[in-house]
Amino acid sequence: MELRERLIRIRQAAEARMDRFVERLRRFVEFETPTERTDRVHAFIRVLGDEIRTMGLPTRELEAPPSAPVLLSWYPPDPVPPDELDVLFLGHVDTVWPEGEIQRRPFRVEGTRAMGPGVYDMKGGIALLMFAWEVMQALGEVPAHRRIGWLWTTDEEAGSPGARPRIQEWARRARYVLSLEPAAPGGAAKVERYGVAVLEVSFRGRSGHPGLRSGGVNAIEQAIGWHGMFRAWTVTQEGLWATLTKIHGGQRTNRIPDTCRMTYDVRYADPAYLETLRTWLTAFRSIPLDPEQPGARGFTWTLETHMPPLPAQASRAAFERARSIAALLDWNLEGVRVGGGGDSAYAAEVGAQVLDGLGIDGDGAHAPDEWADLSTVPRRTAFLAGLWWGL
Repeated sequence: MELRERLIRIRQAAEARMDRFVERLRRFVEFETPTERTDRVHAFIRVLGDEIRTMGLPTRELEAPPSAPVLLSWYPPDPVPPDELDVLFLGHVDTVWPEGEIQRRPFRVEGTRAMGPGVYDMKGGIALLMFAWEVMQALGEVPAHRRIGWLWTTDEEAGSPGARPRIQEWARRARYVLSLEPAAPGGAAKVERYGVAVLEVSFRGRSGHPGLRSGGVNAIEQAIGWHGMFRAWTVTQEGLWATLTKIHGGQRTNRIPDTCRMTYDVRYADPAYLETLRTWLTAFRSIPLDPEQPGARGFTWTLETHMPPLPAQASRAAFERARSIAALLDWNLEGVRVGGGGDSAYAAEVGAQVLDGLGIDGDGAHAPDEWADLSTVPRRTAFLAGLWWGL
């Protein structure tokens, strides 16, 4: 049977089984897994492992301190995983949403949209790969000669401090690493990602009484003024942007604050942009924040890399092959660059050929209106099967 015929048959079977997909997606979304709750994340890994084993695939938990263990499964279902893999499918089970969010936003389906915390990023991608395996298995369309791995990580939303060594260990064994992170809005693959860094800037003023006009130097006001100048500079940098995400300052209402700390999420297209930022920060420290107030003692800063960028060349080979497989389903697959960081960049760091954004379609990652597009699930299920067969 030609691959196109197989994929059409799989798509049709997926359409007939959508109730099974939605039920699994509901269970996954309702099992909350905030990154910082390692006990909850580990409990989900155990549930996921049980479910995968009932589908006929072996699993193994791999320690990933300080985070919860990651989960590896593989095919063929031999007692030990293959030394080399044709494809490693990669995804994460943790979400950004705090425990209790599911009570505020219960899982629901409206028309062709499924909604709920983590439905798009990325419980939908987990459910999608498992659905593809189930359909292939039911139709007898699992290629016996292919060596496939699944790796589910537990701390991606925190930069994968524990999972990174495991990702790179298994990426070295794979010809291709395919990430089940959600598709870009509109269904495109993610062929390039920005890197992520964290900038923390601390300001030092002088305490005083608010009732005395000359009594002290307000660190919060110093920070606000600096932020405006920093913002004006960053908008001129095409491959760099920074978002103020946290601010803390002051102790009480009747005391002029002498400290203020601001934290920025920084996105960068290339490491050279981080060097440009370091140069600007170093130079700016020599400029008085307020020349009329000698007590304004300036600021200090730290800049830490959170996730590396995913360069376009790491995706080129996999994307071209994926486009040819998508064409068998009469689908013109597009590839885009996105601002979010991802574990695929860690795989690319060790030389793997990667492709990202192969999970569920939809929109609203990390937002309260997050949703997953159920209408595209059958096609994307067949597409994953095609990658399993033909990459």
